[in-house]
Amino acid sequence: MKIIPLILLSSGLFCSEFNLEKTDLHQIGLKVWQNECRGTVDGLICWNNGEDFPSLGIGHFIWYPEGAIKKFDESFPSLMEFLSVELKDTDQKIPSWIQSKKGFPWKTREAFLKDKRSRKMQQLRDLLSSTLDLQIAFLEKRFSEGAETVASKLSEKELSHLESLKKTPAGLYVLIDYVNFKGTGLKPTEKYRGEGWGLLQVLQNISDDASEDAIVTAFSTSAKKVLTKRVRNAPIHRKEERFLAGWYKRIETYAKH
Repeated sequence: MKIIPLILLSSGLFCSEFNLEKTDLHQIGLKVWQNECRGTVDGLICWNNGEDFPSLGIGHFIWYPEGAIKKFDESFPSLMEFLSVELKDTDQKIPSWIQSKKGFPWKTREAFLKDKRSRKMQQLRDLLSSTLDLQIAFLEKRFSEGAETVASKLSEKELSHLESLKKTPAGLYVLIDYVNFKGTGLKPTEKYRGEGWGLLQVLQNISDDASEDAIVTAFSTSAKKVLTKRVRNAPIHRKEERFLAGWYKRIETYAKH
């Protein structure tokens, strides 16, 4: 599998709000890419067995095929809107079919795998591998926008935990990765038996006595509990217990960042 380095962002536009250095945001993006794609170009285009959708880019952004039921947040079209703005004054163009509102062109995983070396697939791979730095900026933007709404749902103590996490690169990695990984917890369809599993639910389940110095560990502990409950609440046919060990492994990177 080919592995290529990320390009450092050329401006501080997406670092200023959280007082992040460009190298810090670079490292966060690199870690998300590693979590989702093992840091490989081949991993930028994936359709996991048992899923109804492909996962694309360093954040494995979802793009549903036409006619699919959109239970989870479809983030790939938002990424394309973001890239369209960022690339408008450059020579790089996004192929029109990628910007289409019709959805992912391959309706089944089998058709996708059969066509994996096609011209369209190569165009998609080229776009994703040449916009790594902008995808990092999109990850930060997606978190920033979601966090504003999440903050309005939090108690004073829960809000203080969020603010503590936002103060350090390690805490921001936790937040950016988790929102990309499991969402904000605000989407009505992202619930089983009425219970969500996103950032909101993790913050709400952090112990009140968690100290600022130990907030990343407290977040990780809460996230494991929330995801364990998700698996317990999930429909039997989803067989989500098969994912839990991998989810735990990802969460354990939070304390190592």
